[in-house]
Amino acid sequence: MGTDIHCFVEQKMYRYAGLDDTETWISIDKWTRSRWAILYPERNEEAPWVVEREDMIFKDRNYDLFAILANIRNPDQMPFISEPRGLPDDVSPEIRLQMKYGEYHSTTWFTAKEILEYDWNQVFEFEDETMDGKVYMDTVNYMECSRAFLDVVNRLVGRREPSELRLIITFDC
Repeated sequence: MGTDIHCFVEQKMYRYAGLDDTETWISIDKWTRSRWAILYPERNEEAPWVVEREDMIFKDRNYDLFAILANIRNPDQMPFISEPRGLPDDVSPEIRLQMKYGEYHSTTWFTAKEILEYDWNQVFEFEDETMDGKVYMDTVNYMECSRAFLDVVNRLVGRREPSELRLIITFDC
């Protein structure tokens, strides 16, 4: 058994038309009606709408990336962006509900701007050991281990303002 990442995406939207300039984070994930919630509503065990794992924007199991993003599975103490921040207070209601029913831990979030501005040109060296006990120096190249994730973030941003996209990231075991 291992640790998996679950990545949700929100976009900041504004209410105009002379009403006010209120900003709201809106989930832009692909939501599906939960078959479990429809078939067994009396159990109240799952959110009525869910983002299925196969529909998440990023789902690769990459422990070096998990360590960099949120200090998850980080036995070698690699420098990381931040400790898990929890859910933002203004998270979209759909994501809050899925988090309530899921078995997640170490939830955090970042704007796309924070992700893109992070120094991914780092190389971390650490001491490791072979199965027969020989000690050697190993390295983690941040750019190489995060390439797939950064490609996803860059595609999401496209022509949007990176500070108006937010990734809600959580893990399970």
